[in-house]
Amino acid sequence: MDLKMNNDIFIKVSKLLENGAKDRNHDFHIMTFCTIGKLGVEARSVVLRNFDKERNIIRFHTDYRSPKLNEITNNPNTVCLVYSYKLKTQLRIKTISSIHYDDRTWKESWESTGLSSRKCYLTKYNPSRNIEEKDDGLPLELKGKTPTLKQSEDGKKNFCVVDNKITEVDYLYLKSSGHERMWLDFQNNKSSWIAP
Repeated sequence: MDLKMNNDIFIKVSKLLENGAKDRNHDFHIMTFCTIGKLGVEARSVVLRNFDKERNIIRFHTDYRSPKLNEITNNPNTVCLVYSYKLKTQLRIKTISSIHYDDRTWKESWESTGLSSRKCYLTKYNPSRNIEEKDDGLPLELKGKTPTLKQSEDGKKNFCVVDNKITEVDYLYLKSSGHERMWLDFQNNKSSWIAP
């Protein structure tokens, strides 16, 4: 079955990802991103920032100092997982991840990032490092406040973009009249029904 031509599931998946990227209240706005670390699989929640339907790319932002970037560099084969309780839909998305830093994509993404989102890149700590006591590492003058544009620019060096090229999607829709599950092969432009 051709993936992109006459495939209602492909259209539905694309729309769900587009909505997840645009609507902060959509269940797909937060996704689980999985990598292979030194001790096995690592998973964490990230914010879906963009879905490029033409290039089949899911994008999120992260701290350049995060351990996940080393994991991506060592093995770019990753998985993104989203689930909506309301829509009874799960997408397990196999991806190949790439890092953007100090390039055009990075610059454009930084410029379109709101001040409240830029704030998290102002922490003095590298993510996942041990610290002496509970502390988010943000400057005292920003506790409970949104930084100014000028203040936010100090976080630019810690900002990073991760693009995740979709290779496969395992689509699952749960319904009382009969579950639906389809495998979508984005690399070879084909799809097939599979047992739920």
